[in-house]
Amino acid sequence: MPIIRPRSSRNRDAHLALLSLAAALAVAACTARAPSGAVSAATATTAAPPPPAAAAAPAGGRLDLGQRLAREAALRPGSGLRIEAVARAFAGAGLTLGPLHQVLARTVGARYCAAARSPAGSALALCEFADEAEAARGLDYSRATFDRLVPGRRLLRARNLTLTFTPAEAGAAFAAEADRAASLLAAL
Repeated sequence: MPIIRPRSSRNRDAHLALLSLAAALAVAACTARAPSGAVSAATATTAAPPPPAAAAAPAGGRLDLGQRLAREAALRPGSGLRIEAVARAFAGAGLTLGPLHQVLARTVGARYCAAARSPAGSALALCEFADEAEAARGLDYSRATFDRLVPGRRLLRARNLTLTFTPAEAGAAFAAEADRAASLLAAL
């Protein structure tokens, strides 16, 4: 299969975003299922700005995926909600997630992201941002860019952290799991 190389920077960013989403979903799809639990949805959509410049690659240099992931891990926000703390809080309330795997944060303008599986097999992507405003922009960008590509997913935000919840199978079980996660996230 030939590799298609985007000609413009904008096309390259869109191409990278789609590849990152596919990678995140593939990681979540390959993660083992854990015991049962629940999660919920977020709100209004506005026109999405591009991801923040702070998440972009340094001028004059291209980073491969491994270098990008290492850079994002090194530049995680020093304050706010942390992915591991959210996972522990979920587990303490009976919503134990599968193993967390780092995924590309730049896709939604985040500083750091990790993916996991819910007890019912749904894919979760948790992303840390520098602050609440950056998280709101990232959530808007995700909605504008991926809602039509990945129907049925739920997006949540608590302070500087976003949660994207994509069902393994749509229906009442996913809705209950999403509602439960939303309640847990809102309590943090």
